[in-house]
Amino acid sequence: MKIDPKYIQELGALVIRSEDVVEEPEWNALAFVFDITEGHMANSGFIYVDDEIIPAAGTEEDPMALNRKIREFQNAIFEACGHKFVQLLIQMNSAGKIHIDFEFDNPKRWNMGPANYRAMREQLRPVFK
Repeated sequence: MKIDPKYIQELGALVIRSEDVVEEPEWNALAFVFDITEGHMANSGFIYVDDEIIPAAGTEEDPMALNRKIREFQNAIFEACGHKFVQLLIQMNSAGKIHIDFEFDNPKRWNMGPANYRAMREQLRPVFK
């Protein structure tokens, strides 16, 4: 599947403009999970500052800008492969590396709750080689 790199660049730019990210200028890495259903989108994630892990959300001055870009990306993926993702994972480091992963079938793959919260913080931590 060929994906236009503009989507990845635009998504990365929108994520690092999120209020929680801007408020943590010393961040080393971040991970956001977007849950996408028909008519609804939610996100949660973490900002990593050395050994500290800070819960975060991807919101900015225009909160719909990121949601619109994700919907546009979802449609582009659908056109390319015939499937819509239900979750999107965006991981970045402060050096500008970005990794995007999709979940097409299991809408709870990266869900966080009291039972798995601590484990998920580490599971979502970006590791770039």
